[in-house]
Amino acid sequence: MRHSASGDEEGAGDARAPLAQLQAWFLTAMTAPGGAERGIQLASERHGLTQEQVLKRARGGPAPLHIHADGYVLRLLECLQADYPVLRKVMGDELFAFFARAYVWRHPSASATLYDLGGGFADFLAASQRAAGAQGAALRFPVELAQLERARSEAGRAPGLEKLAPPILPSGLDLLLGNTPAWRLAPCTRLLALSFPLCDYWQRAQAAPGDAVPAQPEARPAFVAITRMHYRLAMQELQPWQFYWLQALAGGAPLAQCARQAAQSSGRAQDEVLADAMLWLPMAAAAGLVACDA
Repeated sequence: MRHSASGDEEGAGDARAPLAQLQAWFLTAMTAPGGAERGIQLASERHGLTQEQVLKRARGGPAPLHIHADGYVLRLLECLQADYPVLRKVMGDELFAFFARAYVWRHPSASATLYDLGGGFADFLAASQRAAGAQGAALRFPVELAQLERARSEAGRAPGLEKLAPPILPSGLDLLLGNTPAWRLAPCTRLLALSFPLCDYWQRAQAAPGDAVPAQPEARPAFVAITRMHYRLAMQELQPWQFYWLQALAGGAPLAQCARQAAQSSGRAQDEVLADAMLWLPMAAAAGLVACDA
């Protein structure tokens, strides 16, 4: 089997190599850290085939793999830029490309959809900062911004509530007595506990012209819910007890237990949380944060 990019190439590939071996060689050469030159070296070491055995060489030019490898990486970088538009603006093109390229080399795409490519980018950024020591607190901002943008992507693609009937809300008495249907977190809802207030910042940064970005906000605890309603994404900042309520609901807890866990985690009295929840639950349902199976 031979690889050819044009009719003006000379030299033959190894027609006797098994297809699986050739595919493994190409995957290593295309995705290895350091680019195609380093990839060809690693592919030869790992899979027992030299470049000359696999590729035809263009007359008077480099092997076509360099063109394909560079184009492959550039395409993946474009996907990450599309998934993290505000993070790219905040970091700047050069720094974002540095981390994005390192991420692509460390975590090459292994899915049939490029949507999965950026799933671990926030964790990759966090892992790259573990050696920062005392500077770690200052470096949390881009990591949390990446978490926010990934959560937006997930909320946009997850199953939504668009085709479901509006839920029948329980009365206050039913809520107190526990006589309520099975409520659950909407499948398109994502919850984030952050150390920066990013909802308003993201909106302003996204709307800013060109590469302009607002000043970084002061650090403070922020709890965020991202969901999709009528095919439109929405973000809102939650009170601590609301976040812990929804977090408990995501774990399958009934509403009364959600109130207990929210009260314990937020340091409020349980009866106060339950009273506030009676007023808030209809708004949470209208916002698409929660759904009802009954």
